Formats: sequence, C-alpha cells, structure tokens
Amino acid sequence: MHIDYPTLSAFADGDLDPASSADVSAHLLACAKCRGEAQFIRELGDGLRALQTPSAPRHAFDRIWPEDREAAPVSELRTHGREPMQRGWRIALAAGVVGLMAAAFVLTFGADRVMAGASALTLERADGGAMTLRYETISPLGAETSVRARIRYWIPDSLRFAQNEGRFSEIELSREAPGRFEGVADLPPGTVYAVATVEDREGNYLDTDFGRFWEYLEPDGRGRPTLDARRYQVLAALELNAGAAAIAQRAAAEFPGQPEFWFWLLSFELAALPADSIDTLLPIHEARLSALDRAARDGNPGPVEIDALSRYARLLERSDLADYWQGELRARYPSHGAAAAATLQEIFLSQATTEEKLAALEEDWARVGAPTTARAGLRYSYEFADPILTEQWLRRHEASSWGRSLSFDTEVARSLMDVPALWPLAERWILDRLANSRDWVGPERRLDQSRYSFEIGTRQNRANLYLHLSRLRLDRGDLTGGIDAVERSVEEAWNPRVFARAAEIHRSLGSDARAAQLTSLARVDPVVPLEPYLSDEHEAAQRTPADAQLAAARAAMQERVVAGILNEYVNFDGGLRTETGGETALDQAAGAGRGVTLVLYTSRPDFVPDEDFALLTLNAERLNSTGVRTVLVTQRTDSSPGDRPEIDAQFLHDPDYRVWEELGAWRTLQYFVLDRGGRLRHRGEQLDTALRISLVLAM
Repeated sequence: MHIDYPTLSAFADGDLDPASSADVSAHLLACAKCRGEAQFIRELGDGLRALQTPSAPRHAFDRIWPEDREAAPVSELRTHGREPMQRGWRIALAAGVVGLMAAAFVLTFGADRVMAGASALTLERADGGAMTLRYETISPLGAETSVRARIRYWIPDSLRFAQNEGRFSEIELSREAPGRFEGVADLPPGTVYAVATVEDREGNYLDTDFGRFWEYLEPDGRGRPTLDARRYQVLAALELNAGAAAIAQRAAAEFPGQPEFWFWLLSFELAALPADSIDTLLPIHEARLSALDRAARDGNPGPVEIDALSRYARLLERSDLADYWQGELRARYPSHGAAAAATLQEIFLSQATTEEKLAALEEDWARVGAPTTARAGLRYSYEFADPILTEQWLRRHEASSWGRSLSFDTEVARSLMDVPALWPLAERWILDRLANSRDWVGPERRLDQSRYSFEIGTRQNRANLYLHLSRLRLDRGDLTGGIDAVERSVEEAWNPRVFARAAEIHRSLGSDARAAQLTSLARVDPVVPLEPYLSDEHEAAQRTPADAQLAAARAAMQERVVAGILNEYVNFDGGLRTETGGETALDQAAGAGRGVTLVLYTSRPDFVPDEDFALLTLNAERLNSTGVRTVLVTQRTDSSPGDRPEIDAQFLHDPDYRVWEELGAWRTLQYFVLDRGGRLRHRGEQLDTALRISLVLAM
C-alpha cells in the first residue's frame, strides 16, 4: 500500500500533525516509491518558490489584519573564531571510528581576529524557508558591485546523521549602498543549521571576517539553539575546525542527557590536556557514561544516542558497553550510517574469502544502500576483473554525492587502470569525468577554499585523467588520440610530475625530441621536490637535453610562471615584533639590499605542516643562492613549530594584524611573494607555487 498524494504533499510541506507525520516517516523508510514521490513534491515546491512573484504593498497585511502581531525574529549568522585540535592517541582512536562513517575532514584553521564585527551577515527567515541575507562590511569587498554568499545547510535525518552530508546553496547579493548588500536564499523548510562565507564574483577573495565563518542556528521557542542545530553545528565545526571544542562544551551543558556531546567533549579533552590532567578527568566521564547508560536502558534512545553511547564507551575503554550498544544500533536501526559502518568493519575483519565478502556487501546493499557499502563493494569488485560486476558497483557509487570529489574519482580511474579487463569501463568513466565541468561555485569546492587553490587541484586531477586516457587509447592503437590526450595533460597542469610521465609516453612512441622537451621542462623547474619524479633507471635511460633545449624550456617555464602574478602595492611600515619585543617592518625583516621576499604567514606556528617545513629545508640552499629571503610571520606566539633544528624557525609577531591587512590574507596559512621593488606578486595557499614564483623572479 502507498500513501495518497494529498497526504504526501502535506507531509512535504510540514503541514501534518506530529502523529501523522511520524506515521508517514515510518512508511517512507520502507517504501522507495513513496520516498521518490515525496522528494518530487519537495523539488517541485522548491522550484515554484524560486519563481519571481510580485511583492504585496507595504503594510498591506496590517490593513487586512490590524491586530498586533509579533515581528518575525531576525537571526544573525554569528561569527566565531576557530581553534586548533592537537592530535593524541585517543583522538586518533575517535577519528578512526568516525572515519568509518564519514570522509576525512580537512582541518583548515582560522585566525582569531581583532576586527570581529567588521563584517556582519544577518538573516531574516520567512515562512516556507525563504531567507533574506544582508551583508555589511568595511573589508575590501565593500567596493564590489555585488558579492556571492556560499552556504552549506543541514536538514535533520536521523537515519543518515552520521554521514554529515550537508546541502549547498549560493546566491548573489546586490549592493544597496557602499559596503551593504542584500539577497534572498531559498533554503528548504526544516533547515536547522547553516554556515556561510562571502566572496567576490570571481571567487578570488574570501571574506570570512578574516578567518571566521558565519553560521545560523535554528532557535527553539525560547530562542535557544535546538538539539538538531547543535548536533549539526558540531559536525560542521569538525569539518571546518571552527571552534568544535567550545561548541561541544556548550552543547553538553545545554543538553546533558545527550551522549554525543560528551563523546566529542572527551575527544577534545584527551587530545589537548596533559596526561596528569587526563587521569583526574576520566573518573568524571566514567560516571557520566554510567548515568547515560542507565538512562538509555530505561528509555527509548534513537539511533544518534545509541551510536554516541557506543563511541563514548569505546573512548573510555569500556568495550563491553561499546559492543552492547553497537549491537543494539545494528538491531534497531540497521539503516543508520554508523550501523552500516559497523557491518562493513565486521566484513572487512572477517576471515571470509573476497567472494564471500562481496556477497555479504551485496546483501548489505540490498538492505541499507549506504554509500560506504558501494565504495567497499567497488573496491572488492576490482579483484574479479569482471566489467559487468564492477560497473554495477560503480553505478551505485556514482549515485551518491557523499564523499565524492574529482580527486576521489581520479583514484577510482587509477584503480580501474590497474586491471586491463576493466579498461573499456575505465575509459567511459574517465571521459565522463572530463566532460563534466568542475563548478568552482558549487559544492565541489570547500566552503573555505579559494577559487585559485580549487582550480590548481582540479587541473592536476584532470591532467592525471588525460594521462590515463592516453594509455588506454595507445593500447588499442589509437596513436592520434593517445598523443592528443597526453598533450592535453601537459596543458592542464604545468607540473614536473606531469612532464616526466608525459615524456615517458612520448619516448615509448619513439618521439625522442618531444620527450626531451618535456624532460627539459621537468628539469628546469626551480623547486626541489620532496621525492624524485623519475627513478634512477628512468634517468639513466633518458637522453640528456641539449643546452639549447634547456634554455628554451627555462624561458617557457618562466613565461608560464609569471603570466598570472599580481602587481599590488604593499606598505612595509612597521607592525611586526621580534622575539625580544622590538618593532620591525617587513622590509627590515627581509634585510638590507633586499631582493625577492617569500612570506609565510600563519595564525599559529604549529599550523604549518611538516611537509612545508621539509620543502623549505630542501630549497633553502637554492633560495639563499638566488637571494630570496624567507620571512616567517605569526599572529600568535603561544605555540612553537616543534623541534626543527635544521631550519631557522624564528617567527616574527604581527600583534595588530597590520601585515595581515597589507598582504590581504584570509586563511590561517598562506604564502606571499614580494619582488625587489616591494610589490606583492603572489598570494596563495600552496608552498610549491610560491617557491616557484620566488625563484623565477629572483633569477
């Protein structure tokens, strides 16, 4: 039996009474046809709401209903600073559990900003989900004619909660006055949490209030955040690392009976506190776990509470309770994301054959249909070299957007390429990926990522796909198509690794001249890589490029590198403090007779990855020989970059954010290049790019 259309329509619009709505929800869990119908009704309603309609005259409703009414509440998309999350062995355990349910979170840290309130985004919500966004700023975006707001939002879904798959929306905000913008977003009814950022129309400048995100939390009747809003706020904060520890602490105080907040709170405490403090902290949490366990056994906990109890117990090394509640979750709510992850873990760790594991995954897919199951099935299907079987799992994987990215899809292509029997399937997959344009405005780009950084990664992935495509075409004798694909890879990403692989392909075709050109491009790259692009065997087999070829390659490389550099004036006047407290300016820090200056700017020294310090170390001699001076600047001095005696890790302090302002920074770790004349020539997020520009300008 199926639910009639009027009832489904009322359910989709939120017009059913709570009891009827609960009955419909229960039916939709087991009925795919009605789920699809309800989704269609929602999408149709969204489309109708998006149509332009004339506004009623001002005060028209007041004339019709003159009695006093309360004004609609206006909620501010509040800003909050972000804080670091240092990793310990217990947080690693917690992350391992969560990792079974969600993609790896990219931890991008934000800066504590003294200009809090310099930019503000407010939101006025009307019936049906329509929201008016008003943005006021004194930042450089205030001079724009219009700006774009990019929004991620969450609608509660307890059976898929663990996946934290937010939806996405973007709107244009038009300038109403200098520094004041306005626009309307049509977020669906039921949205409990949203996080937003603002950028210019080209995506080249992100205004997150200088390191902060704006967020909206659905309030309850007394104006406090709802339980669902807090739940999704914690998960979003983990993804953006936007003050997750402080949020978990507030949420645990507001909802002391909810174990998920205590789990996160303990996770952060174990990661940040010294061992002696942890020893005094554990008894408090053990007592809390016992109380929550008793309350859950006496009550009727939902899937979120049961999953959190299991994880909380695991973190406290109470495997008996953890196993009990994990079993309860799988028995009561088999469709929940965490239950699906537990089933997958059991399959992975079993002694069954690959064929038996794949059969178990097929059964699990038929029962739950979780995206994680599709990924696991796809991985096991490669071993059978059966195109029909692999294509079946590939379609299931492709049907879900959860955890999907071009980077992941490129890895899928690489796995398909490892099995010659799957090459026809690999070619179709690759062509589909190349045909679909990557939308830098849409959800494929992280909310806190600049367009520039997004496009660099996208081009690198596309270059790798073209290299795979070249191999496929050449294998079937399509020489023209193969050469075309390999040349497209070079155009997509001017990267030494791509040059080296493309040179190998040309050399295998007997095109030694083109191979030598590409090898020359790889060799003249001024940045010393962390690892070689070619093995010693490949190097020995290569024909050494002539001096003329190297000169031509160097000229081509330099032309490509400097084609997109900036030309902005920077004021060097003071602002920095030395370790002893003395004041200095950026040009003074660069030294007398300053040449090109590479500035590493971070909100905290310990935010700089080890790989970046390693890359700086490898290139230190080359930087010194060309006269490039590296200046390290931080906003905070209460953390150290660790024990790295091989480099000079003396950071200057920017206490008043004057250098931050002058450089136009917006992320907690960025790289800037200043030329000999003091002009800003590069602002970016990748060290290798900044190194390349520095060395080319210096030479």
